[in-house]
Amino acid sequence: MLQDHDAPNAPIADERPVDIADHGPTGGVPLGSADDRLWRRALMLLGLSALAIAQPLLDLFGRNAEFFVAGNYGTWKIVLFAIIVAFGPAAFATAVTAVAASIDPRLGTFVFRSCIAILGAMFALVLLRSFGLANPLLVFSSAVALSALITGLVIRAVWARMLLVYLSASAVAFAGLFLFASPASDLILASSGGKVGPVAMAPLQGPVVVIVLDELPTATLMTADGSLNSERYPGFAELGSVSTWFRNASSRDQLTSRSVPSIMNGLVDDATKLPTAAAHPRTLLSLLGRDVDVHRYESVTDLCPASVCEPLPPQPLQHAMQDAAVVYGHRVLPPTIADGLASIDNSWGSFGEFGNGGTPSTRQEVLSESYSKWHAVNASEASPRGQASILRDYGEAISGEPAVHFVHVAMPHHPWTLSGSGAGLSDWPESVEDPDEVTDEYGARLEYQLHAMQVGAADAVLSEILERLRSLPEWDDTLLVVMSDHGMNFTLPDLGRTKITDENAEEVYRIPLFIKAPGQATGQVIDEPAQTIDVLPSIIDLLDVDVDWEFDGHSLYDGSESTVEPKVSTDVDELFAIVQRRAVDFPHGDDWLALAAVGENGDLVGHRVDDYEVSSASSYAASVDQSDLFDDLPTSSGALPLVLFGHVTNSAGAATRPASELLVAINGRIAGVLGGYEPNGDGWDVSGYVADLYRDGANDVEVYEVSRRGGSVELRPVD
Repeated sequence: MLQDHDAPNAPIADERPVDIADHGPTGGVPLGSADDRLWRRALMLLGLSALAIAQPLLDLFGRNAEFFVAGNYGTWKIVLFAIIVAFGPAAFATAVTAVAASIDPRLGTFVFRSCIAILGAMFALVLLRSFGLANPLLVFSSAVALSALITGLVIRAVWARMLLVYLSASAVAFAGLFLFASPASDLILASSGGKVGPVAMAPLQGPVVVIVLDELPTATLMTADGSLNSERYPGFAELGSVSTWFRNASSRDQLTSRSVPSIMNGLVDDATKLPTAAAHPRTLLSLLGRDVDVHRYESVTDLCPASVCEPLPPQPLQHAMQDAAVVYGHRVLPPTIADGLASIDNSWGSFGEFGNGGTPSTRQEVLSESYSKWHAVNASEASPRGQASILRDYGEAISGEPAVHFVHVAMPHHPWTLSGSGAGLSDWPESVEDPDEVTDEYGARLEYQLHAMQVGAADAVLSEILERLRSLPEWDDTLLVVMSDHGMNFTLPDLGRTKITDENAEEVYRIPLFIKAPGQATGQVIDEPAQTIDVLPSIIDLLDVDVDWEFDGHSLYDGSESTVEPKVSTDVDELFAIVQRRAVDFPHGDDWLALAAVGENGDLVGHRVDDYEVSSASSYAASVDQSDLFDDLPTSSGALPLVLFGHVTNSAGAATRPASELLVAINGRIAGVLGGYEPNGDGWDVSGYVADLYRDGANDVEVYEVSRRGGSVELRPVD
């Protein structure tokens, strides 16, 4: 048994309610040297911190290795991260204890006990969250009780102190598992990978441009007749007029970290591989980068080898530690408390899925390691506006010189806050749900409206890039690919793309794919199946490159047939079915006004209020959260309230909500509807997307209840 004094055989029965880690059984006289006591304290602190901090953090970060890819931290920074997480908290607590003990031994004892209590509470929070407890009062009261129990045992029980000393070895074990047995170990142990091999090709005559958008389903770009929507998305329509639109294209995966590598290497890769050049040595970038310059922007992956591309600038280790603190808070605190921390949603990979304490689940496995790179990017760059600017800048920099331009941006990826005019949303309240959480028809329709709005922003930038490329003398020799890495489901149930089912797979996997071959001048539509893994073999075919690589995909131009079954049906009937579902939700046209024209009163959107009878005031009253902005638009940041949020009550005291959505008129013209009607207090919360009918400066925004009698429409002001 371990006792902290020179007489190892002193009877335990003589122990008194004092900390015998510092005092013997004879009236508080310290036994053993101060160094011995400090070492024993250090080991106990290390054992407890290993359970409370090192294990949960190293396990989470080890399973989300893209975090380190994102920051380009490098081997030594990753190793140092593990050392700091595993040993840093205990080292800090030991140092504080040592300083206190040097001032007064009793102060040292108090500080040591306090550190044990704090670490005990942290371990208790980890344990309680693992059991799924979420009530803050229950969680914190239980944590205090468990902390007191742990501290009391350390003070009174030799076996408890022995256990913590032995557990100190687990800190080494947790660090070792992270460094050598987790997905993150691939970054530490990675080699340069395989060789490119011999390549024979004629000199490029123009640029090779590959633009990969993110989270864009094919159906969004289409009208009910199956053509491209030229009214809402003129950029994509123009692209279709000069390229081949592979209308029946699909992705191999709904996660960017897997789908983008398949575009670049033509392979169905092991899902555990990291999206790095070391894990994927044979890509378009390593192939053509031997002979021409490569200009790339990769928002999630890092597929360009150092021999071809300038290494990405590393993030300071301080960022990793700050992020670790935020992630830890989300890991251990009750959800209602953790919500006050920096957001870690589906753009943080599986970090956001802590409902079961980090234990892998089906949902976590789907989300695993998808977008962890994002939190190493500053908020301005990672925003939709920032990503649109990056795409625009890369497009403007394309010259006619032979080079590879590869850009993957998170556009029009959620969150949807940017419009085609470049205006952002003026407000994005916490009440806006993640698409994965939407379960009602109105919410699903609103999510699609916001998505379509941001597709308009991507379309606007694409129009600029096409104008730039078509102005180059080398346009005829340009090879241009525009596509998405995966789609997105907007059909209930299971909105989003994290949970794949038989009902939503068609929408999640179907993607737009346009290829403009060198020498191509007119557009065509091909409905034969195409997949992400076919892109690189097609590029190699079009450029007449002779290379001995093997692919799972095949060229879409040489008449060969695929040997890999797509994740979607092999015909376009299911795609047309999706488009028809959208047409039912949005039956009043294909322009931007039609996007706001939804619900029972959608046919009134676009008309002037003066076209209808305006009668006495409604018994309902409505408040709009953004009403203080209407007097001076756009805002100083160039934003507009394109999504309105508010609250509706009935002044007559009735508990019945309006029979249909309310109308919103902007400057005398009906711009959209407010609905959803979520019960809240004395009324209902409402929301709605509105068309951009705002003018610079002051705006008149009114809400109306609609009454219909036969063919007549009556509007009743809702004050």
